[in-house]
Amino acid sequence: MKAAASIVLTFVIIAGCSTAWQRPSTNTAKLVDDTHQCRELARGGRLEVQKTLSGLSTLLLPVSEVDDRVFASCMRQRGYVEASVD
Repeated sequence: MKAAASIVLTFVIIAGCSTAWQRPSTNTAKLVDDTHQCRELARGGRLEVQKTLSGLSTLLLPVSEVDDRVFASCMRQRGYVEASVD
């Protein structure tokens, strides 16, 4: 049941966007799994160098929503490309 809900959710998300992630010879289950893993990674936070009172510091900033840059990088590393949806 979870798999079916994930597939439906993925298609809703993709349909609502003007681009979709594609990779040759990838089935729907693999796309859903990769998308889920990249979204979880993109929620984990990100390291940034910021100016503080004591100088420059590397901070781990929490991310409450999906960080689009991290998500896109993760998908590209897995061999996906963004394609326009007509």
